Amino acid sequence: MKGKLVSSVEWRKRDGKWTCSLVCHDNVFSQVWLEPGIDLSFEIQPGRYCVGYMTVSSGESRRHIALEPWKDIRPCPSESKVRKGHKCPSCYQADLVHPCLICDGTKCSAGPSMRKSCQEATAYVYLASFGSNRLKVGVAHKTRIPQRWIEQGANLAKKIIVGNGMEARRFENTLHRALSVLSGLKTNRKVDTLWKREDVEEVNALGEAEEEIKRRFPDFPYCHDTVHDLSEIYDLPLLNRGPIELKVKRDLQISGEVLGVKGSLLLLSIGDLPYYLNLKHLMGRKIVFRKADSMTLQTALDKF
Repeated sequence: MKGKLVSSVEWRKRDGKWTCSLVCHDNVFSQVWLEPGIDLSFEIQPGRYCVGYMTVSSGESRRHIALEPWKDIRPCPSESKVRKGHKCPSCYQADLVHPCLICDGTKCSAGPSMRKSCQEATAYVYLASFGSNRLKVGVAHKTRIPQRWIEQGANLAKKIIVGNGMEARRFENTLHRALSVLSGLKTNRKVDTLWKREDVEEVNALGEAEEEIKRRFPDFPYCHDTVHDLSEIYDLPLLNRGPIELKVKRDLQISGEVLGVKGSLLLLSIGDLPYYLNLKHLMGRKIVFRKADSMTLQTALDKF
C-alpha cells in the first residue's frame, strides 16, 4: 500500500483555535489535523525521502492545505531518497527559506524578493520559557507571533527588542555570544513540559533575564510587551507520570487517542499509558493511515 510522505509539521488556526497538523504528499498535498480526542493509527514504511522545498506563494498549494499566506510547499521533483536531513541537494538549493534560517544579521544570502521583505518587515527578539532555568532567545517576524512560540512548544514568551529582520538577527546574535541563553532546546527537556508545571518560577526567570539584557545592552531598541501564557493553547491533560517515548523506525505501528500536541511533541494515550512522539522525526517518512480499533491498539502496544 502506498504511503503518504510527511512533508512538514504545521500549526495553524482552525475554527478559531490553534491546531497542529501533518502536511502530507501523495500526488497532492493534504493535511492531517491532530485534534485532541481523535483516534490516530498509522504504520511507518521503510526509507527516508526528500520533503521538497519552500517557495513564495502562488496560491497553488493553498487549494489543498492551510499554510502561511506567503509560502507554498513544492514536492521533490525526483522523489529522492535521503540518508540524513530532510532535503536532497537540489531542493536544499531551491528552498527560499533556508538562507533566512541560518542568517545572523551580518550578510543576507537570500534572493532579492526575500531580502526586500526582510528589510521592510517588523521583527522581534523574544524570550521564551520551557521550564525552570530553560530560557531561549529567538527571532520572529511580526506575522509569525505567536505562531513561532507555539511551534516550539514554549510555556511563556515575551517580545523584548524590535527591528527589521536583519537588525533583529544581529541583536539576537549579540545576546547569544554575550549571555548564557539558549538558541535551542533538546527534546528531553521539552518532554518535561508535557506534564510538569512551574508557572511562578518561569515568570520570575523571564523577568530577571529581560532585566539582565537591558542592563548589559541599554541602547537596544526595546519594546513593551506583557508575558504571554501559551498553556491554554496546548490544553494538555494533567499527567501523574512522564510519557514514554515512541522512537520512529520502519514498520512501527502507532495507534492511540490524541491527548494533545505541544510544539512538535504529540501526546498519545495507548493502553491507558501516556506516550509521546516527536512529529519532526516523521518528516521524510512515508506513512499509511489505518482505522484505529481495539485490536490494533493492543498489537501496536506489543511492539513498544
